[in-house]
Amino acid sequence: MRLAEALAVSRGEVVAFVGGGGKTAAMFRLAREVAARDERVLTTTTTHIFAAQIAQAPAHVVATDATRETIVTALASHRHVLVVGDTDAGSGRAGGVSLELFTRLRAWFPDVCLLNEADGSRMRPFKAPAAHEPVIPEETTLVVPVVGADVFGQPLDSEHVHRPELVSALSGAPLGAPITPEIVASVLAHPDGGRKGVPAGARVVVLINKVETLPDRKPARDTAERLLRERAVTAVLLAGLRGDDPVLEVCSR
Repeated sequence: MRLAEALAVSRGEVVAFVGGGGKTAAMFRLAREVAARDERVLTTTTTHIFAAQIAQAPAHVVATDATRETIVTALASHRHVLVVGDTDAGSGRAGGVSLELFTRLRAWFPDVCLLNEADGSRMRPFKAPAAHEPVIPEETTLVVPVVGADVFGQPLDSEHVHRPELVSALSGAPLGAPITPEIVASVLAHPDGGRKGVPAGARVVVLINKVETLPDRKPARDTAERLLRERAVTAVLLAGLRGDDPVLEVCSR
């Protein structure tokens, strides 16, 4: 199944990706799928994005140049446009857009899908959010917490987890403990974890990425079963975002 279908993304949806283990890949994969069905899509971030990631978009506009007219022109040529903040000339890393600009984008293009990477994970497959994150605009209609299945069985430490001490606090698991479905589910379902900052009325669909790397899908399925005990979680996708059909299973109650 395609990601847009599994997430039930409709025209004009506002989607926030949080967590670790494939947020950027999920955002750009979804953007390509939306554009392929002849719709327009804007991608952006309220945190930061690297040069190699910016290159995944067919066109991008810097926030200082972002007007309705410049983006209309870019969308007419490409259907998918990335909007970023100020860019560092040396590293190519770009900052996030302000909430004010995000609101303007929504007002300018109410029928365009707007996809947002709302926090960072320092390339780790699993994380818990700090006090200042995620930055999820109130216009968001769907929040997708992401985790990489390659974290199962790894120790709860800084090599494998972004902010392991916060994961420990939310889950009750000691630092260094093997990461289990129970730990992952407890953090992703927690209102100060994967559900932090979700606007009222927004759907929550968890994405477990890299499931194709597991010798057995049981840890991912066990995590999904635990997550679905939380009524705020609509569904859990078991996925391999590099595949032609990235969603391997859809788990729902």
